[in-house]
Amino acid sequence: MGAHFGPAGNSLSFFEKGFKHSYEAPAYVKSMGLDAYEYSAGNGITGGEGVFRRIGEEARAEGVQLSPYFISLSGTDPEKRLKSLSYIEKSLWASELMGADIIVIHCGSAAKISREEAMKLSADTLYRALEKFPDTPVRFGVETMGKVNQLGTLEEVVELCRMDKRLWPVVD
Repeated sequence: MGAHFGPAGNSLSFFEKGFKHSYEAPAYVKSMGLDAYEYSAGNGITGGEGVFRRIGEEARAEGVQLSPYFISLSGTDPEKRLKSLSYIEKSLWASELMGADIIVIHCGSAAKISREEAMKLSADTLYRALEKFPDTPVRFGVETMGKVNQLGTLEEVVELCRMDKRLWPVVD
C-alpha cells in the first residue's frame, strides 16, 4: 500500500467552491490532485447507512481512499476512556459501509498526565479494541500529532503500532 494524501474534514474552501455535502468531498479532493479523505466525525459518527454508502460510492468513483476519524484513547476517567470502544465500533461500521479499509485514531492527550501514563492508557485502550474487534478487515490508523500536549510523536506512534499488525501509522 502506498501513501495517500488528503484533508481531514471539509475546509472553508470546500464550501466556498459551492460544495455542501460530505459525499461531494471525494470530487473536491480529486480536483486538488489529492487521493485521500478523512471523514471527520468530531461530534461522533452521526450519519446514516445511506450517507456512508454514498460517500463510499463517490470515493470509489474518484479513486479516493477514505478513513473515518473520531477517537481519542488516553482519557484518565476509565468509563469515558472505555467509551472509546463504542466510538471505534461506530467508526468500523461506517468504514465498512464506505468501503474504507482504515479508521484514524488519535492517541490522546498528555496535557494533565505524564506522557508515560498517557501512553500506557492509550496502549491499553488499543489492546482492548483489538481484542473486541479481532475479525474486522479494517486497519486501525494511529495518528501522529504536532502538538506538545498531545500524544503522537512519530516515536510514540511507531511504539503503539508495534503492538499488532493491524495498527498502522497515519500522519496528521
